[in-house]
Amino acid sequence: MSKERKIALAETSATGLLWGTSFPVIEFGIASGIDPRVFAFLRFAIAAPIMIAFARVYGKPLSASLRTKPVWILGFLNAVGFLCQFLGQAYTAASVAALLVNLSVLIAAIGSAALLGEKFTGTKVVGTVLAVGGIFLLTTRGDFGLITRSQLTGDLFYLVSASSWGVYIIYNKRKTDERRWDPLGVASLTILSTAVFVAPVLLTVGPAQLSMTEGEWGLILYTALLNTAIPFVLYQRGLRYLTATVSSMLLMLEIVTAMGISILLLGELLDLASLIGAISILSSIFLVSRVDGSGKSLSISTPSGLARRGKSSWS
Repeated sequence: MSKERKIALAETSATGLLWGTSFPVIEFGIASGIDPRVFAFLRFAIAAPIMIAFARVYGKPLSASLRTKPVWILGFLNAVGFLCQFLGQAYTAASVAALLVNLSVLIAAIGSAALLGEKFTGTKVVGTVLAVGGIFLLTTRGDFGLITRSQLTGDLFYLVSASSWGVYIIYNKRKTDERRWDPLGVASLTILSTAVFVAPVLLTVGPAQLSMTEGEWGLILYTALLNTAIPFVLYQRGLRYLTATVSSMLLMLEIVTAMGISILLLGELLDLASLIGAISILSSIFLVSRVDGSGKSLSISTPSGLARRGKSSWS
């Protein structure tokens, strides 16, 4: 294993751990009175200038990249994913949130068959079946009556988040390989464009919802720095040497971290049906992530390979 790959594995693992801490922090912040729409916007509005300032110190050119459509597409997908996550956590526990959001791994694997030319193997079929069953158990706990209750509202928000991030994973990997993006530069611009797309939701909140205590500002700063600025750069760096599926598999550390913190600090417990659903989803993500995980990503091509495939329709 090359030194670069080892570093990429460590960086992506660190990303999963840091992102995993965001779920209980966001849940605690919303419970303390922070409006989820304001929380989502401030997280990125604070992180973006920090990352851009850091990029400028290191002499990374940003203006030209900002004018490219792929960066804005990533920002839009990221904004949809995170906004739905924040809104969903007003209804759903942090541990369940982490599980449902990480269905993006499954969605990315399925999408790779159509968009990156990967084969949809029997393993992926099994993973899909496990995921569908797991989603039902986790979201309804085997009780159809929950469909009419607020729990389902949060779960639906998370499924939209997972779908958005599934597309984000595929598109980001494709463009990172094609354009040889600088990790710090593209991560900074993605967060900036995310803040721009989230900003309009502030029109739906009142002045009272913009008032924050010192403790609430501390939570927002935590998510801006340790859940956004640092991990997004680490994730982007790791994508240069890992396939999309390997990267996604490592990000399952989010689930372990979020569930561990939620159980230890927030007192959350999963009932039997939810536990079976969680295990089913984890199994599906693990199975799908292992497919072709040790091989070279089909989105990574030599210059001649790019010429044979032609210009990407996602440019």
